[in-house]
Amino acid sequence: MGSQEKVSARESVVSFESLFLSKTIFGEYAKELHGRHKHDVNALVNFLTAALALWSSIILALDKDQIGLVYGYAAIVALTTPLKTALCHTAMVISIVFIPQLQPNALGLDISFISAIAITGGYLVQEIIRIVCGEETTISSLTGSDSTKLILYLLYQMPSAIEGIFTRKLFLPWMVTRNRMFCVPVASKESIDMLRKWINENVAYTNETTHLWPHEQEETTGPVRALENDAALYAAFRKIFPAKHFDVRPIQGMNEIYVTAVGKKKPMSSDAVFYTPHVDGPYFWTPFSRCYRCLVGATQNKMVQTKFNLQHDSKDQVLGLYDVLGFDYNRELHWINHIHGEKNQERRSVIKLHYVVYPKGWHWYGNIVANLNQNYNTWARGNFLRTLRPAGIYEKSMAWWIWLTTWFNSMFVEYFGWDNLIYISLTYALGPLAFLILTSFRHYAVYMTSFAFRDPPIAHGYLMRDAKLYKTIALCHLGCRLLPVVELPRDLPGLCLAVT
Repeated sequence: MGSQEKVSARESVVSFESLFLSKTIFGEYAKELHGRHKHDVNALVNFLTAALALWSSIILALDKDQIGLVYGYAAIVALTTPLKTALCHTAMVISIVFIPQLQPNALGLDISFISAIAITGGYLVQEIIRIVCGEETTISSLTGSDSTKLILYLLYQMPSAIEGIFTRKLFLPWMVTRNRMFCVPVASKESIDMLRKWINENVAYTNETTHLWPHEQEETTGPVRALENDAALYAAFRKIFPAKHFDVRPIQGMNEIYVTAVGKKKPMSSDAVFYTPHVDGPYFWTPFSRCYRCLVGATQNKMVQTKFNLQHDSKDQVLGLYDVLGFDYNRELHWINHIHGEKNQERRSVIKLHYVVYPKGWHWYGNIVANLNQNYNTWARGNFLRTLRPAGIYEKSMAWWIWLTTWFNSMFVEYFGWDNLIYISLTYALGPLAFLILTSFRHYAVYMTSFAFRDPPIAHGYLMRDAKLYKTIALCHLGCRLLPVVELPRDLPGLCLAVT
């Protein structure tokens, strides 16, 4: 942020016109604040801590019989901020003043003590989040400020935080899973040509898939490293994960060269997993991070299609030469299928690249996520290779076990979802009323946010899965409350109307 922008609000002339008519004073201050809250997490925490400070200040004023100060503050904010912000802020003030549940009298503690702890705790949390997100702290932004800017900070802390939430559409787009896949042509085509030539000269034709580790051969290390840093691939990442919020780096220990099998298909081996819907990794639960698998086509391909169960059919891809297809290693359900009537002229070869995506500056966390995925991939790769040629009872049992666990997990992900299991479990733990409210109306939130916010593109299969799941739960809630008072056949027509 430039110095001119940083001091714009302080240097503006405070007048009746700039405060109440044009409202430029608030506009300039809000713009300056938004510059210090570019990260979505920082903006959200700023809103929550500002709300905590507002609540603490109002209950302290009420305890000291200074309700006039509260009304005066609310009136000034209402008259000097845009209508939408003013209405939201006024509603918050009124709710704190008049709703008894928000008063802390039942705690048996001194109101001044509660207010001081809440304001101090909120401030410390906000400063920590700003440091973690790599953004300017409050202390650094206010150091050397004059009294005018300090007054504006106290006056507009909550309204500007509300503005920050509105500019992010109340975070409602987060309610629906977005399509985070990409398929683009790579820029390093000469690297693929070198790898293609090496594969044809050095990899034997077999009736099982071949898996090679690119950084173990000197001839393949350079071309694969060039692909790992491909400009077109990183540009595709940045459309989904902006550079101001995320860091992206390769996980070299997970990368491999994959060459498809030729000849007669074997009855049962670990290769059967490729033709079964599956998720590659188990770490769906690592928050704020992603592990991506990027498939780079090293040969011409017209026969093999990569299908995604929880995306629209139009997102299925036939990975061709020089194409790179990226998807979430731990969350995206996928499998391969042969297109009827098509046949490849050469073995299908793919370079599998992997990347960790994590919040900007959180390198320690990125290392943890990368190591978790790499260790799992190494373990799973060992089991996979041991069951490529199952000879004895143990190897055959392992091959069937891999296939069965893959199939079960795919069914659960496709029709329920681990993220939904966590959400439903947490809401249930909050008690019967919270469970009823937070699961009965979730499908309406899914519908509305899907219709209202089309960008980034919505993952069609996730939308349909979640809408059906929460609609079913809502009907179960309704049934639990209606069935005990229903008398059949008298109430049958009303019951039919209630569930349609």
